[in-house]
Amino acid sequence: MNFNDPFDTFHPARITEISNNKFVELYCKSNKRKFNKEHLVGILDKTISKQDFFNFCQQHIDYIFDFNKASGNKIFQSKTDFLNQLKNLEESNNDFLENIGEFFKTVKLNLQTTIHDTLYNIRQEKFSKIGVCCFSKNNTNLLMWSHYADSHQGICLEFDSKYEPFSKAFEVEYKSEIPNVNSDLLFEEEETAESIKKLLSFKSIDWKQEKELRIFHHESNKSYFYPTRSLKAIYFGLKTNPSDIEMICSIIKSKNPDVKFYRMKKLENTFGIEPEQFHYNTVIEVQSSLILIISNLFNSNEFSQKELLDKGMIKISEIQLKAHLEDLKNKNILIKNKEKYKLNR
Repeated sequence: MNFNDPFDTFHPARITEISNNKFVELYCKSNKRKFNKEHLVGILDKTISKQDFFNFCQQHIDYIFDFNKASGNKIFQSKTDFLNQLKNLEESNNDFLENIGEFFKTVKLNLQTTIHDTLYNIRQEKFSKIGVCCFSKNNTNLLMWSHYADSHQGICLEFDSKYEPFSKAFEVEYKSEIPNVNSDLLFEEEETAESIKKLLSFKSIDWKQEKELRIFHHESNKSYFYPTRSLKAIYFGLKTNPSDIEMICSIIKSKNPDVKFYRMKKLENTFGIEPEQFHYNTVIEVQSSLILIISNLFNSNEFSQKELLDKGMIKISEIQLKAHLEDLKNKNILIKNKEKYKLNR
């Protein structure tokens, strides 16, 4: 995913401390050995009984704690030494939970390593495979038309949120500071989990004017199709080429005649733009209408382009009218004599 915002999706999110239950779940998944989850949670919560803790250590301590001298462990010399000290706790006056502090820190450190590895994998592997499609609720922002629509030469598409995938879009949150992310949620299986959405959908408040919405896909760099009926309208920029407008309108109207067309226009008293709807007719529709008007007004008599315009029945521009008259001449529907036309009957 490549964004013009350097923080987008790879911001240094503050991850809250993972819960002991989630810690244990992850630790057990990452370890081939079968542990009693309740005992592990009890160790982390410091609520496990003395006997359960001793039994747990008898079975598993050498799979968790490194007794290798090369590891730099200076607390316990061996598993036997460790278990002997636990037995002595029964005869001492020291508080049991206080005396397992060093062991608790070791277990926590091992689990913490698992968390960091998993977080790294999520960002490097899972995030890199997700496709993000970005939309906006704002179609009149001057900067967005400049940045994302080729300096007002492009177009803006409006979709109906009743249809998928648009019904699955959700709003980007804009913050002045990077918010905390619940680390438990980072390990949900589905890419659409709340945590993944949150990591990928909050941005600096500087981008607030975009009013962005996002849709996630399971694969990046892949084309996705949308239902024809979901396209509601097309907005053409202030500088969109007329030939592009003609081509796009012609194609869209043949596929979905319900799509509405708008041109963006400048506001008169403020620095802004707004959409103005227009109705598009195909070349065949325009020329059929022209032939009918010419037949009613002039029958077989000659007429000029100016005379036709002066009748006030033509709803297209002078340039468009000239192009259509010349096309009708080329099709032998009209005959031209200097600057005069007449129907070829």
